[in-house]
This record gives sequence, structure tokens and C-alpha cells, in this order.
Amino acid sequence: MTLKDTIKELFLEFKQVFAYRELIRNLVLRDLKVRYKRSVLGLIWVMLNPLFIMIVIWMVFSRIFDVPNYAAYVISGLVLWNMFSQSTSVATHSFLSNGNLLRKISVPRLIFPVSSVLSGLINFCFSLVPLALIFLITGTPLNVRGLMLPVCLMEVLLFSIGLALILSTCVVFFHDVTYIYEVALLAWMYFSPIFYPVSILPDSIKRIVGLNPMYHYLTLFRGLLYDGTIEMTLLGSHLLYGFLFALASFVVGLGVYAVKKDRLVFYL
Repeated sequence: MTLKDTIKELFLEFKQVFAYRELIRNLVLRDLKVRYKRSVLGLIWVMLNPLFIMIVIWMVFSRIFDVPNYAAYVISGLVLWNMFSQSTSVATHSFLSNGNLLRKISVPRLIFPVSSVLSGLINFCFSLVPLALIFLITGTPLNVRGLMLPVCLMEVLLFSIGLALILSTCVVFFHDVTYIYEVALLAWMYFSPIFYPVSILPDSIKRIVGLNPMYHYLTLFRGLLYDGTIEMTLLGSHLLYGFLFALASFVVGLGVYAVKKDRLVFYL
């Protein structure tokens, strides 16, 4: 099959994904129900989790890091990071956990990692409640630039879908990818400015941090949401880098999936 035929086939599969939007909705609801099964509070944990973590971090680091509106800084970083980390972690098993379905009926396989990422977006929407609560308590004003937040979220979602395609495809053939990603995700979290400012890092480390896509997304998210000290030219730079990282992730993810998609069903 030529590259042109492969691209055409992937395009048609994406069109089918939209046609199966009702199935995607059901898969997202199933993921949410399974995640909070037998939990008394259920989805309320989505709101309590970043709130409790933020309180602990604030108690430990608020007097160490000289960051204005530190509680808002931490909670905004946590909710965006949780959306990315949870959606990609769940997506690693999106093909394996739906193996029976894939073997029995013909559906676009892309649906499964995409639905995992969308379930992370739903969790993010719920986590906006504690974020708004902290902003109200601390008196942190929202920025008018917040109207551009959907652009930032679209970049994070595109980046997450690309990574989800890579992980979910590779896990089918090499199950150890799950454990490798768990360790990598933990290191990635500490390498991202979620609870510390980048300004405390030496210049040599700052250059390396610039290669971290989540650094750009976190800075962009905070700059659009409330941090008016970040200039528009700098936000534009983060927006551009975020788009390039998202596009690269998506293209590589599609490439990995395209190479292996016909063999997936034989290893499920």
C-alpha cells in the first residue's frame, strides 16, 4: 500500500469515527462508570482529588516559592496535568480492554483511544469546579484572554490523542510499555512546572524544559486563564510550540497506528 493510499484510508477511518459518535459517548460513559465503580462519592472525587493535592502542596511549598496567587498556580497546573495524564494512562489499554469487541464487530479502531482521551476531557470539566472555588476564595481574577482557552485545550487534546495512539498500539505488542510509561509519567510530572516556577531553575535546565510540551501547555493555560503578567508575544510563542508538539505527536501516532493497525486484532 502506498503512502497516498494509507493517508486516504486513515482519513476515511476518521470520518467513520465521527459517524460512530454515539458509540464514543457510550464508551466515555463506561470509562467513567468503571473508574468510580463502588465509590460512594463517585465523580465528586474528580473535584476532590486536585483540591486535596493542592492543599498539601500549598502547605508545604507556599513559603518556599515566591509565586503570586500560589494556590491558583498549583490548582491550574494540576487540573491540566490530570487531564493529560489520566487520559493517556487509560488509553494505553484501550485496544486490549476492548479486544472482544474488536474481534466481533467491525468498528473504526481509532474510536477506542480517542474515547479514552475524551473521558479525560470530561474529568477536566468536573475539575473546573474546585479550580473556580480556589479562584473565588483567593480572589484571583480571571483574564479576558481566557476566551482563547479552547485553543489551548485543543492542542493538549491533539497531543494526547497522538500519544494515546502510540501507547495503545505499542502495548498490544509489548505489554511492558504500560510500566515504562508509568515511570516516565512520574518523571514527566516532576519535570513540568506544576507546583514550582521555572524561574528557580538554572539557565541550562530551562533550555531543556523548553523541550517539554507540557511546559508550554501549562504556561499557556495559566497565561490565558489568569496570569496577566505574561506578555501576548510570549503566549503566542507557547501557542506555536504547543501546536508544533501537538501536530508532531498526532502525525507520529497516526504513523505508528497505520503501520500496525492490520495486525492488532491478531494479538488481542
